[in-house]
Amino acid sequence: MKNPIQSLIEKLNLDMTEEQCNYLHFLYENLHLEELNDREQRYFIDYFFKSEPLRNMAAFALELADIMHEIRENIPPIEKAERLADGREQRLYYEHKWSELRRQKLKQQTLKSGNVFYVPFHEYKQEPGPLIICLEQTTGMAVYSELCKSMILPLFMNAHRESRDLYIVPYDQQIHVHYRFENGHLNLADFKSFIEYKAKGEAAILPVLQFVKALLQENQLGAQAEVIIFTEGTPIDGKHLVGKQTKIMLEEMKQKYHAEFSVIAMQEHNFNKQQFWFASKAFFADDAIQ
Repeated sequence: MKNPIQSLIEKLNLDMTEEQCNYLHFLYENLHLEELNDREQRYFIDYFFKSEPLRNMAAFALELADIMHEIRENIPPIEKAERLADGREQRLYYEHKWSELRRQKLKQQTLKSGNVFYVPFHEYKQEPGPLIICLEQTTGMAVYSELCKSMILPLFMNAHRESRDLYIVPYDQQIHVHYRFENGHLNLADFKSFIEYKAKGEAAILPVLQFVKALLQENQLGAQAEVIIFTEGTPIDGKHLVGKQTKIMLEEMKQKYHAEFSVIAMQEHNFNKQQFWFASKAFFADDAIQ
């Protein structure tokens, strides 16, 4: 039986190599493109053919599967039955699964004193916080741009699976634009802009951290937010990360907004771990770059 992607390719009378088919399958799986209408899917496939950077990113992402698995190690694995479900079925499955887990947690944490039950309803109402990607886009990062964006592509699946908003915040010395993908759903205009976005100059880390704090304040989120910073490793204001005021701000983000930070640096020898003291995890792309 033909899968929907193959049927669409034949319907559009497209001539694709096996390699291109693999890339497109990867994008469909991770971006949940089946949720788009026929017109939008045709637009995406046309863009896929025209955009060499997008095809390169898909190729990188397939090669980096092991690295991305390590980055996402805290996310529960997808069982075979779940993997075979389409986007809507998968989302409903996880909504039911998380609802059951929250109910079980609520039951376990409920205390009884005589005829009085103490129920921590605030725990039950808590929803997953956002996944915020801070992507350094500078002259020094230009050579790594497609690599970094390829590592972001699978995170759409995570956000979609957990019904979390995915924010992508490109930065140099300031923030010029940011993208929000609600519950991991694809917005073609923003996605295309993200793929093609480029910037020059040097990177400053404090403005993007302040921007992330503003996002968390705006949403008044009580659930854990994951913040992943892609960086060359040497922001021009890095020394200020160990300053008193910045430490207070970062500690507030970690405690009040439950922000957990990870860093993906391009070269380990450029990475200053003292400056990125607030990150609980650090990954290095050296092997992928070589």
